[in-house]
Amino acid sequence: MNETILIIDDKIKWCKSLAQNFTQRGYQAQYAVNGREAFQCLSQQHTHVILLDIMLGEEDGLNVLKDLLLSYPDLPVIMITGFGSIDTAVQAMKLGAFDYITKPVDFEKLLKVVEHALTMSHVHQKEQPANRSDFPALVTQNDAMLRLCGRAKKFAATDLPILLTGENGTGKEIIADFIHAHSARNTYQMLKINCAAFPENLLDNELFGHEKGAYTGADSVFQGVFERAHGSSLFLDEIGDMPLTIQAKILRTLQSREIRRIGGSRNIHVDVRFIAATNKDLPALIGKQIFRQDLYYRLNATILHLPALRERKDDIPLLARHFLAEFAKAHATSATHLSSDVLARLDRHHWPGNVRELKNTVNYAATIVVADAIAISDLPPHFTRLTPTTGTSNIREDMERDLILSTLEKVNYNKKKAAELLNMSRKTLYNKMDKYSIPLSR
Repeated sequence: MNETILIIDDKIKWCKSLAQNFTQRGYQAQYAVNGREAFQCLSQQHTHVILLDIMLGEEDGLNVLKDLLLSYPDLPVIMITGFGSIDTAVQAMKLGAFDYITKPVDFEKLLKVVEHALTMSHVHQKEQPANRSDFPALVTQNDAMLRLCGRAKKFAATDLPILLTGENGTGKEIIADFIHAHSARNTYQMLKINCAAFPENLLDNELFGHEKGAYTGADSVFQGVFERAHGSSLFLDEIGDMPLTIQAKILRTLQSREIRRIGGSRNIHVDVRFIAATNKDLPALIGKQIFRQDLYYRLNATILHLPALRERKDDIPLLARHFLAEFAKAHATSATHLSSDVLARLDRHHWPGNVRELKNTVNYAATIVVADAIAISDLPPHFTRLTPTTGTSNIREDMERDLILSTLEKVNYNKKKAAELLNMSRKTLYNKMDKYSIPLSR
């Protein structure tokens, strides 16, 4: 019996006692005294059942329940309540709690409820369609992200087209997966295509397909991604890079739910849930007449904007520990945690590459570390060039260095292009690179 139980209660002695009882019965048990610690535990170890006290010190247990169900919708949560909070427990059941038990807790009765939750959870997993993807849970404790997840879950219950906006690396594809996983179409795999990866003629072909003989080399009928996604969801990434001619065809498909293959003479009905994403400022592109205003208006009723990592820094420790645990499962590493100095340094970083950059940073450190804790010296070189200090000026310098470094990487260290993008002379760029010990080449 290897099932893990997470106890969430602000009374540490009671947590330890209850955890010991479960351990004696063959379970693994861990505890957290608040919602933040609970999410840290969930990111580090797979959990099968949660026991959550409604009276959680300064926190409202119902709010913690809502956050848990948003990020881990299939994880059974059993509420623990006093006799005077039965109405609150019933409210928790309506929100999605699996069951509740009253204090003083009868352990044998609680054990039966836990066993029932585990049984029902296993049955639910067996009943899931074999071709359903195993989507990762969203790792966040940030209020803005939790609200966004709530909206995403509501949108998932509809067939409205959705537009995801935000900088590169903020997790737009993960949110698209989250939406599809919570939709009625999740029995089919969601199809994905990056619009920036294809020239116009190939993108047209990939999206809408072609008939045999439509052009030289078209030796057979080819079904485009819209046809292949029939009954499922279609994720179009980087829609801001899509040519105007393709945008017109996308708009027509959204309005009529029909496509026509290249070289074809008949319309084909498609039933597709449309999710798009972009890191571009679409209203600005409309002003430059390189994005269709009518397509934007078709999408802008259901926009979800993902905040940059620097705007949700309370998630950095949680995400960093999650990525370290994820890396440890797939690769051999001696590291089990990150030092406090590292967490402080990560907090001060500007994160131009957002969550993707954080994941790559943790993976890099976990690869070279030789101790049980990741230290400053294990971080990528650009993290260690400046000695972490306090003071507003140094934070500004860190941000400037990070911006210069990310720009150089974006243009493959072409100093002329980098200087133009940074709106500075090449001489100024070289001086700042020397100041921040940034190498002249990759």
